[in-house]
Formats: sequence, structure tokens, C-alpha cells
Amino acid sequence: MASGKKKKKNMITLLSLLAVLLLLIAAYAAASKWKGKEAENEDADGKGEGILLAEVETSKIQVIRVVSDLYSYTLESRDGAWAVQGDEEFPLDRAAADAMAEVLTDFRASRLVLPDAADLSEYGLSEPALKLEVEKADGTQVKIHIGDNSSADGGYYTCMAGTGDVYLVDAEIRDCFYLSQTQLMSLDTVPAFAAADAVGLKVESDVYPSFTIKDSTGDLPDLTSMALYMLALYGIYEKPVRVDLTNFSTLMDNYTGITLGEAVSYRFGDLPKYGLSEPSEALTVWYTESGEDGTEQTKDFTIYFGDGTEDKSGVYVRLEGSNQVFVMPAENRESLLAVDTFSAISMYTQMVNITTIAGLNITYEDTQRVFSITHETVERDDGTTATEDYFAVDGKALDDGEESDAFRDIYQAVIAVRLTKELPAGAELSGDAVLTLTFLEDAAGKVLHEVRYLPVAGDAEHYAIEENGTCIFMADAGAVDALIGTLKEYQP
Repeated sequence: MASGKKKKKNMITLLSLLAVLLLLIAAYAAASKWKGKEAENEDADGKGEGILLAEVETSKIQVIRVVSDLYSYTLESRDGAWAVQGDEEFPLDRAAADAMAEVLTDFRASRLVLPDAADLSEYGLSEPALKLEVEKADGTQVKIHIGDNSSADGGYYTCMAGTGDVYLVDAEIRDCFYLSQTQLMSLDTVPAFAAADAVGLKVESDVYPSFTIKDSTGDLPDLTSMALYMLALYGIYEKPVRVDLTNFSTLMDNYTGITLGEAVSYRFGDLPKYGLSEPSEALTVWYTESGEDGTEQTKDFTIYFGDGTEDKSGVYVRLEGSNQVFVMPAENRESLLAVDTFSAISMYTQMVNITTIAGLNITYEDTQRVFSITHETVERDDGTTATEDYFAVDGKALDDGEESDAFRDIYQAVIAVRLTKELPAGAELSGDAVLTLTFLEDAAGKVLHEVRYLPVAGDAEHYAIEENGTCIFMADAGAVDALIGTLKEYQP
């Protein structure tokens, strides 16, 4: 009887030990699995945080193939540069391609969602919206599927192709590959510049007046001796006309933020279809920019204008040197090409610096006045030199005090007369000049600049301005008559 009890006791002990052993095995398995997942979250070389899913060196990537419901494309590496496979003309944004390769060197999930998921469709992974396939130079492949968005976490469900483990990757990783065709492109943009840095403008058009505003050095003398009017307007009038730098800068405000519009093509063969193979309209802007060495460089861009869209709401455009075609709103074309050039010109036809001339002969009615100016270089007590100006009116030398100051005031009134409008086509001049201003370059009487104010038939409110033999503009008759009255009263 005792022997039976002893056997029963031993059996209970054995079963208890077995149960303990099973518990230890289960605990060990759980601990091992936990440690395994913990190890997955640790990067041996410290590249980043999260679970490493793929690790492909950029130099070993031959092809990146992306299939998505947005846009599918294949990138291939050619001598270290990325290109779209099968499309040599595609203007690939190589920075975007470099970003993809960078992600693939250390492709990580933020966490494991579910191991061995029974139904991947619950995560959008049975027919994923985004498939990545990376082909290495040795022919091996890495395939990654990215599915639905996790509204709770903001990331996207991910799995390695052929496996059931579901992970979560950050939205930034998915967005790096999930691109539209336009997002994959490096699209042309018009260079940015400040209006004050503009140095030239050119419009070529069959519809609007063609013209060029550019440096006039060599064509027109700098009458101000201060580089105030170094630009001139060409092509509108029969001769170049000085441009006011302040007015020009205001005009160029219209060109500092040009946008090309929506991209529609990038193929050379499409240019004729949009009227851009041999366009008749173009806009060119020149501007200066400081180089890396601090020196000033002149740069430029040209926009070509082609056909209008079928509904006339837009016009096809492209930049010089590019095949990319865009649709610009039709009203933008007009604002860029229909230029008010008159607003840019200098309104002063006789802005001559008093320090650069030897005299000024003035004729009005039957009177001729002679203003003589001499310039002498004197040495100061500190050893420096300066130029002193001396004036004479009708043969009378003026003192250095009030008489010279009054002379300067009269001269300022002379050069301050402004033009106000263009001389109408077909306008007839009647009679002799009411006022003639002849600026002399030297004491020998060489003429530097001459302006005459002439009556216009049928227009008592204006005088035509004849500048060096050419009539282009008009001035208010009242302002000219007032100046004549001032000159009559000036008798030093």
C-alpha cells in the first residue's frame, strides 16, 4: 500500500516538473522572439532607427522600377547618372532620383504591425498601390510593396514581396517614390532677378511693336557725365532714344516673376505642333548677377511664344535651348509683349551737365543769348585739385557769388523742360523755332547737342521737339513759353 502511494507521489512530481519545463520553454521562445525583434530594431552600424528592411549600396543599383496607380517609371543608372529607361528626352529630376537611391541604402520601417498576416488585402498589400523593384548590378533584386495609409499613425503599410510580415513606413519614404510624371521632371523655370539688376529688354513680335532696350555706349554721348542714361530704346523710333534707369526699373518689375504655366510636352518632335519650332515672337531679358568671385556677370533668358490653345485661353511657350512646352495664360503674353516703351524713356531731351560744356547759345524770337562757361583746375591747400567754373552772360563775366548762383538757377530751368508726348504721325510743323538751345563742346564752337522747339499746325498747346535734327516728341507749349519769359527777364 505504501509502495502504491509512493509511485503516485512520484508521478505527480514528474508531471509538475514537466509542466514547469513546458512553461520555461514557452518563456524562452517568447524571449527569443522578443530579442529577435529587438535586434531587428537595432542597426549594427548605427545608420538609423527602426527596422531595416532593405540595404542596397547606391553604386550597386542598376535599375529602380516603380509601378504605381499614379505613374509608373523605370530609372537606370548610366555611368553614375540616372535616366528614364526608354525615354532619352525625359527631363528627369536627378535630385529626386538621387533621393530614391539614398532611401534604398537604408530602407527602414518605423515598426512591425503584424507578423505573418493572414490577409494582406486588409492593408492594401495584395494589390499594392506602389511596387518598388530594385535590380542590382549582379542581377539580384529587392522588391518592396507599399499599400494603404494607416490613419492612426500617418504612415503606410509595407511588406517585402513574397512575405506576410506587415510593417509601417513613414509617409516621407512612400512619397519619395510615389510621384506623378510632372513631379519626376526637372521643369524649366524663368531665372529670378531683381528689377534693379535688369540691363536690357527685347521684344520680337508680329502683333506688338518690336524693340530693344540695351546699352547705348558708342551710339549716344553721355550728356550727364553721370551715367544716368546709359540705356537706349531701339526699334520704335527712327533713332535711339535715351532710357531713364528709374523708369526702366519700374518697367522691369513686370518681368521679375514670370511663370511659364502648365507643362504639356518635352519632346523635340512636338515643337511644330505647338508653333514653337520657328516661333515669330520672343522675349529676351538681360540682367546682372554677382558671381562666386564677387564679379558682376551679365546673364539672359529668352521665352519663345508659339500658337494659341484651341479655346484661345492660353499660348504655348518654351525657353530658349529647351524642348519643354508650357501653356501660359493668354493675358500674360499680352502683358509681356505689349510694352509701354514711352514710359521708360528719359523725359529730358536737354539734360546736359553744366561741368562738361564750354557754353550755351540760346535763341528766342529775334534775340540770341550767349552763355559762356570756363573750367579751371585749381590746387587746394591740402595738395588736392578741384575744378572751378566761371560764367559769363552776353559777354559779361559773373562774380562767384549771387550772380553765379542765379546763373545756375537759370541753367537748371533750361535743362528741366520735359517732353510730354509723341509727335503724331503726319503732324505738320509751321513757322520757325520759338526756342533754340545749342550746347557747345568747346570754346571753338563745336556743337555737342542742339534742341529746337517748333510750332505744330493745328496744335497751340504743344511744340515739337527737334533734337539734333530729328523730331520725335512734343513738349507743353506753356512750359516752353514760361522758360522763354524767364530768359527774357534774366539780365545780370
